[in-house]
Amino acid sequence: MKNKFLILSIIFFSFFSIISLALASTSDGTIDPTYKYAWGENVGFIDFGSTAGNVHITDDTLSGYAYGENIGWINLSSVLNDGEGNLSGYAWGENVGFIDFSKAKIGEDGIFSGSLYGENIGWIIFGETTNKVVTDWRPESSRSSNSSHSRVIGSLPKEKIITQTQVLNTLPTQIISSISGSRILKLTNPYMKGIDIKELQTYLNSKGYNSGIPDGVFGKLTKNAVILFQKANNLTSDGIVGPITRSKLQ
Repeated sequence: MKNKFLILSIIFFSFFSIISLALASTSDGTIDPTYKYAWGENVGFIDFGSTAGNVHITDDTLSGYAYGENIGWINLSSVLNDGEGNLSGYAWGENVGFIDFSKAKIGEDGIFSGSLYGENIGWIIFGETTNKVVTDWRPESSRSSNSSHSRVIGSLPKEKIITQTQVLNTLPTQIISSISGSRILKLTNPYMKGIDIKELQTYLNSKGYNSGIPDGVFGKLTKNAVILFQKANNLTSDGIVGPITRSKLQ
């Protein structure tokens, strides 16, 4: 009798564990291990499904980190989800600055679509064929109404405004400290600090690109020197010290 009770208990709890996992996959999703790459013309492939990144999608937000070989880790913790897959807010990359998610969406099939934009790196595109990002999270309206994990529509505000300062406040201390104290050209103007700009000016002057007296101020003369450097190296001549320009400088 005890053995029968034990077997029934195992079956009972196993059944509900399986149901719980199935529900969790639609309301707390992860990224497909194969279909996990977005593409940026200036940065290459961005991996949203790295094991170390541990990306999760819920009805309210994204969490974890995406990774690009050319730009490093991107913190997704301030990207918002309205419950229907419409994304908003900003991600943050130590090497690239803020990335806007307001033109990205997750469809009923779990496929990311649209694009992301960063002032320092340009556009990152979500494809819909081979190179695409897929999650097992699903919009609330496409789930069963009986799902115990579904959030009540309207229980949380659908519109939230996240400022760049608020994003910075959510970042790990080591990232914030790198912004204020780094001697490596990690961030583009206007995010570069005076000591980085001064080193940039010194370098440009040594290569014959007149940026004036190294004073740590990114003024017109310094910007013109950067443009001349970019033209000489067949780069986009916009005066922005982004990741591609930095790779040439270093």
